[in-house]
Amino acid sequence: MSFQFQQFIVDDSNSTMPVSTDSMLLGALTDPGTASSILDIGTGCGVLALMMAQKSKAMIDAIEIDKDSAQEASENFQKSPWNTRLGSFGISLQLFEFLTDHRYDLIISNPPFFRDSLKSANHKKNMARHDLTLTFKELIKDVTTLLKKDGRFAYIIPADQWPETCKIAERHLLYPKKIVQIYPYPGALASRVITELSMDLTCEIQESELTILNEERKFSPEYLAVTKDFHYF
Repeated sequence: MSFQFQQFIVDDSNSTMPVSTDSMLLGALTDPGTASSILDIGTGCGVLALMMAQKSKAMIDAIEIDKDSAQEASENFQKSPWNTRLGSFGISLQLFEFLTDHRYDLIISNPPFFRDSLKSANHKKNMARHDLTLTFKELIKDVTTLLKKDGRFAYIIPADQWPETCKIAERHLLYPKKIVQIYPYPGALASRVITELSMDLTCEIQESELTILNEERKFSPEYLAVTKDFHYF
C-alpha cells in the first residue's frame, strides 16, 4: 500500500517500518495550527513528520533510534516538496534531549506501547512496538523538557493503557486538551485513544470519536474523510 502526500508518495512496501493506521490517524487528526517548530519522536519512515509538513509551515525535527529507519526517513524527506523544513536524526530521545536546547510548539509521537505483549523475532519491530528503549514515563519527562510552555503534545495509545498515561502526564503537569476515542468497527470497544496534552489546566477538553471500519469491514466514510489528503487508494 502507498500513502500520498499531494505530489509526494511514500511507498512503504519495502520499508523497515511500514506506515500504520495509528500513525495515519494521529497525523490526520492532529492540527499543527500556527506551530513554527515541531518534533516527531520515533518517526520510523517519516510519515508523521511528512504529514505535519504538508499541514503547516513549521520547521520539523524527526528522531528515530533505529539508524536504518532514520536513514529511510531522511531519504523520504529529501524526495518531498518540504525537504528544506525537515530533518532526520538517528538518535535516542534521551540523548537528543540532553544535546539540544531547542523547545517546540508541537511534539507528536506514535510511541512504543506494546509493553506486556509477546515479543517479535524482528528486533527492529520490537524496538518500535515495545518500550524496550523508551518507557512512557521517560517519554513524558523528556517531552516536558522539550515543549514550550504554551506547547502541545499529541500521541496515540491503546485504550487500555490510556488512563495510566494520563496519570503519568498529570504528574508532569500536562493535562488533556483533546481526546479522540478510536473504534475499530461499530459495536466494538475503543482500541486506541488519541490525546493532545498541554500545560493549561483550565482549558476545555475537546472530546470526539472515530470508527475506522463500517459494518462491511471497509473504511468508514468518516475515516476516509479525515485521511483523504494522505491516503492513496
